[in-house]
Amino acid sequence: MRWEDLKVYRPLSKEELKPAFKNFAKIIADQITPFGFSLHGRKLIAVSNDLLHIIHLDTRGSWAGLNEFFKIEISIVAVSDKSPFTRGFELTGVKKIEHLVMGIKDHYRITQEYPLLADFLTGKIIENVLPYFDRYNHSKKILDDRKSFKPGDLVERNDNLVLFCELQNQMNIEANKIIDKMLTFYSSIYPDRSQLNEYFDELELYKEGLRTNDWTTIGQKLDINKMEVLRKLKIKEGR
Repeated sequence: MRWEDLKVYRPLSKEELKPAFKNFAKIIADQITPFGFSLHGRKLIAVSNDLLHIIHLDTRGSWAGLNEFFKIEISIVAVSDKSPFTRGFELTGVKKIEHLVMGIKDHYRITQEYPLLADFLTGKIIENVLPYFDRYNHSKKILDDRKSFKPGDLVERNDNLVLFCELQNQMNIEANKIIDKMLTFYSSIYPDRSQLNEYFDELELYKEGLRTNDWTTIGQKLDINKMEVLRKLKIKEGR
């Protein structure tokens, strides 16, 4: 029996949802582990040169907590951008899976038939999403296709992706503009900088480094960030 052939779907009780989601994610993870991915909570993550490729099984659909519906986000994060992993910021370079896979839905529901759904989605991921990741396997590939990663998109959240891709390649085409925008935005929310103080310091370090063309200092900070990200994700460097 295939997921596509099902006509009736049997719901799960609230008590069954959490273990079902855990097993559902594991089924997908087991099948794409050979492609370099590992499971971190609800995220499947692979390192590709100086980028992280992420498949996010987003279950945050309800203010009341976990429910039976979820969506899948496809994300690319620069490996030196620690904000999504240490500051609780959203993922960057986000594409909805329905934009990459023809005919797939923008959300799904976990039912008793979730093993079939996991197999169905894994097949679509291998067929359509992994080639997308292969197309953007290095930060230079992101910068070579800027029209697909335009800063200012509130859904895709490309600003940090473009910023760190430029910094990692010692470029300053949009980096300084993005930093100024971020400083203005977060200063309006935290005028006394009582929160995110370390983030403000990091942005200002990059801004000063760009002004003085001090790529050594910028590179040292990027390396520190990278080590922190990989340590947080328990991923060994060079994997």
